[in-house]
Amino acid sequence: MEHNIIIKKIESIKKLEQAAEIYPAAYNCEPWNDSWTSNTAAALLTCYYNTPGFMGWIAGQDGIIIGCAIGNIEPYYSGNIFIMKEMFVAVNSQRAGVGSSLITTMKKELKKMNVKTIMLFTRRPLFDFYGKSGFQEMEGVGTMVYSV
Repeated sequence: MEHNIIIKKIESIKKLEQAAEIYPAAYNCEPWNDSWTSNTAAALLTCYYNTPGFMGWIAGQDGIIIGCAIGNIEPYYSGNIFIMKEMFVAVNSQRAGVGSSLITTMKKELKKMNVKTIMLFTRRPLFDFYGKSGFQEMEGVGTMVYSV
């Protein structure tokens, strides 16, 4: 029997700290293969929470956090944009509509706030997932890094 996924706006750092517990497992597997811990995840998510214009949503099921989407609203010449910093879903809840539910809620809420654009950065294996929600690759835009 499938239970409803409940999406709620993040109102406190406490909920984000709880979400940090599922972050490592989501990113320490394919396609990311990272080495997150609960502590490093909590530090990252706290940093985002303290960013001006922070917005975020938690997905829950049966009282348990199973997903999260966060970012911040930034002013831009063409209107406010939302930069999605992270979206993650508990490993045992992936491919069950949690990510899509988070995106649907996020788009509705941001539209009410007069946000004109949602931007995110991800790896190619996830392009199809985001494409199904209406996201498009920006032509001529690439990511560059410099290791110190």
